[in-house]
Amino acid sequence: MKNVKIKGHLRQDMRFYRNKISCKIALVKDDLSVDIWRSHHIHETDVTEQKLIYSLSKCVSLSDSHSIGDEEQSVIFCKSYPLSIASDTSNMSKSSMKHSNANKLGEHISSIDFGSSSGRSIQVEYKHPINSQILQKQNRYDFLPNSSETPILCAGCGTQTALYTNELKRFSYSEIQLATNDFSKDNLLGEGGYGHVYKGMLKDGQQIAAKVRKEESRQGFSEFTSEVYVLNFARHKNIVMLLGYCFKDRLNILVYEYICNKSLDWHLVDNKNAAVLEWHQRYVIAIGTAKGLRFLHEECRGGPIIHRDMRPSNILLTHDFVPMLGDFGLAKWKTSDNTLHTRIMGTLGYLAPEYAEDGIVSVGVDVYAFGIILLQLITGRKPTSSPEQHLSLRQWAELKIEKLAFDELIDSRLGDSYNSNELYTMAKVAYYCVQRDHQKRPSIGEVIGQLTL
Repeated sequence: MKNVKIKGHLRQDMRFYRNKISCKIALVKDDLSVDIWRSHHIHETDVTEQKLIYSLSKCVSLSDSHSIGDEEQSVIFCKSYPLSIASDTSNMSKSSMKHSNANKLGEHISSIDFGSSSGRSIQVEYKHPINSQILQKQNRYDFLPNSSETPILCAGCGTQTALYTNELKRFSYSEIQLATNDFSKDNLLGEGGYGHVYKGMLKDGQQIAAKVRKEESRQGFSEFTSEVYVLNFARHKNIVMLLGYCFKDRLNILVYEYICNKSLDWHLVDNKNAAVLEWHQRYVIAIGTAKGLRFLHEECRGGPIIHRDMRPSNILLTHDFVPMLGDFGLAKWKTSDNTLHTRIMGTLGYLAPEYAEDGIVSVGVDVYAFGIILLQLITGRKPTSSPEQHLSLRQWAELKIEKLAFDELIDSRLGDSYNSNELYTMAKVAYYCVQRDHQKRPSIGEVIGQLTL
């Protein structure tokens, strides 16, 4: 592994970590400029016992022969926590994450007393979760490549990702046909209103997911052009990468990188035989999903992109439980401050009131849907399901949150294995995200500020 990105509080112990890793080291600042701290490799040194956490990150190339802005690549992002100082770095992490957006939303939330009507109070205790799966994998990374030319998408299974490309590739039909074994049923990943999705492998070994539009699908072509247009700009570690497309007669095919661990919906509610998502996995998924949305709303050039179809089935996961937003067929690019009206499309249970009733589209539509997803992460329920049949998940959860009845809200499958502090934070954020008045909802940047405090 040539390049390692060290993030957050780890920078404060750089002298320690500099002696523990042999690769090049650079600091990526908030403005995406790069300070190179070590531009050469050193000989391997003995490393003390550590917990290693790998996840996908996107950054610029550190090649000396190219300028920083000329080339981008995917690399492995490694957080290294020596066991002897784990608790200290955790405290440093919390203090370094605070920012102005968090304070803004925090003041807004603290002005409301959730328990005033019931007289109940909440006692928050911190239970630090231990990722047993990651501990078990400490010695199982022999498959990781030694070259940045083959970046890893998922450390859990070794799935590789494509390097950043400046332009989408136009694939030939024969390439896709060969990659998917002539669209074999054995390679069928799923089917939706748009069409079929097939797993495949290109000649260079890159795994793909090919989405083939149904010829009779009315919305198919408009969704096709929307995804090509939006995803050509949307390059982020929490957004599925579109590699290219294919035209043949009336067939339109979108070619994505393959995401290896199904969707959030499959893990959370769809497959009863799947292992229960642990609390810390749910919390990481919430933060990663919010970061993908923040890129669309606040960081994408040309104005905010509104997804319009945020739901768990459109959030794909790696085996490291890194979430990636997909299915941008309904996405809208808001290029002015004028109110945007459009035909109502989406999924029941995730539609914001102003959108479902009047067709008004804004970033608040995505924030509302994200709030519903947070409630699902907390409860493990579908948006139309609650213990009280006449109430939706949102209606039922709002009552429980206002009464601070979190023991009734939490997914019973988790038992006591959750962080009370994080549960309280996630419930607060969800409560404000699903407000009927879109002006009372926080921005997605403020949401991230609260979730990462």
